[in-house]
Amino acid sequence: MRYKLYKNSNNENVKIRVLENRGIKDVNRYLNLSDSEIINYSLLSNMNIAVECFVKHFNNKSSIAILVDSDVDGYCSAAMMYLYIKKLDSNYPVSYILHKRAKAHGLSEDVVIPEGTKLLIIPDASTNDYEQCKKIKEQGIDIIILDHHEKEFDNPNAIIVNNQTSEKYENKDFSGAGIVYKFLLALDSELWVEYADEFLDLCAWANISDDMDMRSYETKHIVDKGLSNIQNDFLKALIKAQEFSLKGKINIHNVQWYLTPVLNGLIRIGSDEDKELVFRAMIGDYEEFDYKKRGQTEAIKENIYDRAARISKNAKSRQDNSRKSGIAKIIEVLGEQNPENKVVVADVTTILDEGLTGVVAIKVAEHFNKPCILLKEMKTDDGTKVFGGSMRNFDNSPIDSFKDIINSCPSFNYCMGHPNAAGISINADNVENGIQELNERLKDVVYDTTYRVDFIKDMSDVDFALINEMAQLENIVAKGIDTPLIAIENIELRKQDFAVKGKNADTLQFSFNDIEFIIFGSNELLKWFDNCWDDNEIVMFDLVGEPKINDFNGVRTIQVNIKDINFNGTKEGTDEDTEDDEEAGW
Repeated sequence: MRYKLYKNSNNENVKIRVLENRGIKDVNRYLNLSDSEIINYSLLSNMNIAVECFVKHFNNKSSIAILVDSDVDGYCSAAMMYLYIKKLDSNYPVSYILHKRAKAHGLSEDVVIPEGTKLLIIPDASTNDYEQCKKIKEQGIDIIILDHHEKEFDNPNAIIVNNQTSEKYENKDFSGAGIVYKFLLALDSELWVEYADEFLDLCAWANISDDMDMRSYETKHIVDKGLSNIQNDFLKALIKAQEFSLKGKINIHNVQWYLTPVLNGLIRIGSDEDKELVFRAMIGDYEEFDYKKRGQTEAIKENIYDRAARISKNAKSRQDNSRKSGIAKIIEVLGEQNPENKVVVADVTTILDEGLTGVVAIKVAEHFNKPCILLKEMKTDDGTKVFGGSMRNFDNSPIDSFKDIINSCPSFNYCMGHPNAAGISINADNVENGIQELNERLKDVVYDTTYRVDFIKDMSDVDFALINEMAQLENIVAKGIDTPLIAIENIELRKQDFAVKGKNADTLQFSFNDIEFIIFGSNELLKWFDNCWDDNEIVMFDLVGEPKINDFNGVRTIQVNIKDINFNGTKEGTDEDTEDDEEAGW
């Protein structure tokens, strides 16, 4: 285990220190964001053209179709667009298109545009779908794309509003739903209405779910506004269904951990019927169903929001089981590869369902502390063996854009998406060459696993006030605002100072100055605990930990969740050592 202090701040104020450490230059501004942070929509390229196109079709009562992309951002942004149109005219002829293939994006081959469509709106996708847009345009259908993905190709066949391609729009950390929100603000102005802010809860959820960097003042302010005024009935039902985990805290961290994965699980492995029901719940298409709970003989009425939340949770449970099984198999396969490779690459065609490659790639990358590519064989018309799949980089990687690295390798057909989370294509015959090309480009990169901590304290200097202040910062933790960490050195304990806890007796705990220190689920550490030293010895170690507030059955406890330790040996204990420990509070 290695650790070091952030270089940015030595401020004694814990909150200011943590934010400065994470690159927030104006902490006071960040902690007091206002509507002045919202950048004018007119700075997005093609916004006026998109508004004119929409208004023309709306005034003519043209049939509009909205393509729903296969992730939380896609569902939220499409729901915002649909709800806004229905708010303008509840009888307006607008339809939605759901993908039939798991985790399909943009104008993939499974998309069927409804007959009679005159305007196709694509939120959160299709900036690079040149060929598909060309064919649709030739059918007399106008296309408005509201996206945030980086441009790989020119696409003159659609009206594209995209913050990445807008030089004057400074905020590049904004999801597809954010661009939809700006489009709705522009429509508000054109149509003399004020409806856009009614959908800020969906916009917030989407930006959190798409892992947007919350150091952006605009993104953070819009997310804060959305979470403070949740209106969508499906989102309310999901919050209720997850109330045990949320514990009443609707902050960025909890949304990311307890709400986003539930909907993502449904999108990845749910049936077409279930996915449509969930989207209908998001757009308020009310219905009631007969539902018989397990163990009951009579059915009750269940509204569409509660039903959608329940089937989403069930899908998440099924996904978790498949994911855990897949990760174990993939790690076993990758363990046999050359450890000198700078990336881990696996063919998961027979191991994973298509919808799970991305979420599993994240875990595999974290396990090996290397970028990961998971490949699945795709069907082709000419019989060529081609792999599609997902790539993911790991947190705190020294590689800024793994996508750019892949696209610089001739063996790959393409890599499209976000800089460190994207889809790839490569011919089967080129895989080995592709690995070697990546090795060459990354040969000088060092994957550093050093923890960056906000404080390094000697055991004798650790007090309740500091740990409590660090734990109180849970509401500011987000993408770009990493969890505050502390390194504690020169810890000396006897075996009797530890307690083994947990349902599976796999958790170690010790206490000091009313602070609980917890090591969760570590079988290796338990073996160390049992075998490394005798009862009369003192063990010496350092740790890196995350201060937390544990709320269990209404009892709040300040604790440090230990992420890693350095074992520094043992020494013989004496009765005097025991007395010193008791005086110190150990």
